[in-house]
Amino acid sequence: MSFKELEEIVEDILLSSKYKNINKRTISEIAKIESCKYKGKKSLVKAIKNKLHQIYGAFLTERDIEKINRLLDVLETDSRTLKETSKKILLLHCSTRERIESYETLYREIFSLTGSPKSILDLACGFNPYSIPWMDICGPIEYYAYDIDSLLIESINRFLGMINYPKLAIVKDIIFEDIEEYGDVCFIFKFLPTAERVKKGASIELLEKIKSQFIIVSFPLKSIGGKRKGMLENYSKIFEPVFTQRYIIMKRFILEEEVFYILRRGK
Repeated sequence: MSFKELEEIVEDILLSSKYKNINKRTISEIAKIESCKYKGKKSLVKAIKNKLHQIYGAFLTERDIEKINRLLDVLETDSRTLKETSKKILLLHCSTRERIESYETLYREIFSLTGSPKSILDLACGFNPYSIPWMDICGPIEYYAYDIDSLLIESINRFLGMINYPKLAIVKDIIFEDIEEYGDVCFIFKFLPTAERVKKGASIELLEKIKSQFIIVSFPLKSIGGKRKGMLENYSKIFEPVFTQRYIIMKRFILEEEVFYILRRGK
C-alpha cells in the first residue's frame, strides 16, 4: 500500500468521533505496522481500529472527559473540594479506580526510597495526575504528563493550573516519540504490556529513552474482564530480566490488583 493511501486511511480514522482526539503520530505508526500484515483496505482499517481500541478505546471515552470538566468546574469554584473532586475523577477510570484506596500507601512506599522529587514524569498517564493530592510532596513541582488524547491532556493542564503547578501535560506517544524532559522519578503504570502489543520490543526501547534516576513500573494482576490468568508469574518472567539488564530492582510489592517495581538506574 502506498504512502498516500496510508495517509488517507489515517485521515479517515481521525475524522471518526471515537478517535478524533488521538495523536496523529500514534495512528500513523500503527497504520505502518499493520500495513505489513494486511493488504486490503477494509481489513487494514479494521486492524488499526482494533489496535487503537486495545490501547485507548477500551479505557477512555469523550464522555469521561466531559465528566472531568464538570468536576473541575466545581473545583474551580471551591478549592476546598480538591481531594473530594480528585477522587471522583479517579473513580471514572478503571486503573485509577482500582488504586483509589491505596494511593497514599503507594506514594509513601515510592518516595521513602526515591526521596521527595522535584520533578516527575508520568508516561501514558491516563487519569493518574489527579492523584497528586495523595503524594504528600512539597509542591508545586514540575509534573510532566504524557498521553495520546488531546482532550485528556487539556483537562490535566487545567487541573495542574488549579493547584498552582506548571502546565506541563503534553500530547505525546511515548512508543514512537522521544522523551526530552527529565523527571527525578518516572511512573509507567500498567503500560509496558500494551506497548509490546503495539510494537514488539517497545518496552526496552522506552526504558532506554527515559533519563530518570528512578522508574516505577506496574503491571495489572487481572484482566479488564476481571480474570486472573497467572499474570504476576507471566510478567515477572518476561520483564524482570529486562529490568535487571539496566536497573537495580529496589523493591517489588503488590497493592490491590497491581504489582509495582521501584527501579534505580545503576547498571
